[in-house]
Amino acid sequence: MQYPPPQDAAQEQGMAVFEFACRSAVLLAVLFAAPVAAQSILPGSGVAPMPSGCPSGGQSMPPPKYPTEVFGATGTVTLVLDLDRCGQVDQLWVETDSGYEALDRAAIETAMKWRLTPEFRDGVAVPSRVRVPVDFAPPSPQQLADYQARAQAKWDLVWPLAQVPEVAAARDGSVDGFVPDASPMDEGSASELLSLMDGARREGREVPGGELGWPAVRVTNDRGAFQWLLIEDSHPAAPSLIRQRLVSDGKKSFYASRILCGAAKPSACAKLEKMVRNWPRQKPGDPLPQKLSAQPPLPPRAPSQHPLGRSRLVPEDPKNPTDPKAHPVWQRG
Repeated sequence: MQYPPPQDAAQEQGMAVFEFACRSAVLLAVLFAAPVAAQSILPGSGVAPMPSGCPSGGQSMPPPKYPTEVFGATGTVTLVLDLDRCGQVDQLWVETDSGYEALDRAAIETAMKWRLTPEFRDGVAVPSRVRVPVDFAPPSPQQLADYQARAQAKWDLVWPLAQVPEVAAARDGSVDGFVPDASPMDEGSASELLSLMDGARREGREVPGGELGWPAVRVTNDRGAFQWLLIEDSHPAAPSLIRQRLVSDGKKSFYASRILCGAAKPSACAKLEKMVRNWPRQKPGDPLPQKLSAQPPLPPRAPSQHPLGRSRLVPEDPKNPTDPKAHPVWQRG
């Protein structure tokens, strides 16, 4: 897993939560379904009442929240939704992503809660498959200025805390893989802190045992400003967690680490600390700037197409075959 450049993480660490309206181009078209009868109502038209036996309420398609970690990014996420007879999303597919994972995730997390007007054939509500392009618009100059002011105000509080004494570097510029972090963790035991990270854990990445010496889950917050390694389950050192915090000594930036071991046996904690202290050397980045750049840096953008799989509700159309190996990005349990 490649980490963002330290200056990107510095920008994100200083971000305040800020939203601007993203326009959602809700152009709905039935995909791969049988021809719609003349009296049918296309999904999303909002003309017909919901059929009997369905949850109360009507069509609801609130726009996604704009993800601040890619503030300034624009793009379109083309979603394909499999709807039940009540207009609720049964499965969700990404046909074309935006090129930015954060935009895609924002669209997906919102769309799974949408409810559309169902398709009607001969007066009967039926399941359907629809395509919904979701456009993320760029911020206005005023929105960008407001964002920058809020980010800088918070960064003015965070930047001093990220400053540490100078750490010696080798001739090749690298520093120790484990640099002790003097900043304490939040109060609580390893088990208590792990329980607080349940939501973040779902966004984490499994780390195989061969990479670090033990199986773990890596969770990255604020575009790399913080990283957590969560050690759970049957590992001898469980429950434990390691926090890696992006810091700067005025000449370079690097990660400082702190260990919280909750294992019952002291020998397991000692072994864990020994393994962490033997981490490979890290290559520092530029020092964290005291003043954030006016335009937040963005990662490279590379939109791509994704195959659609079979719907659980809508019959397969032989003229538009789906990919049997494709999986939805989300489906109702």
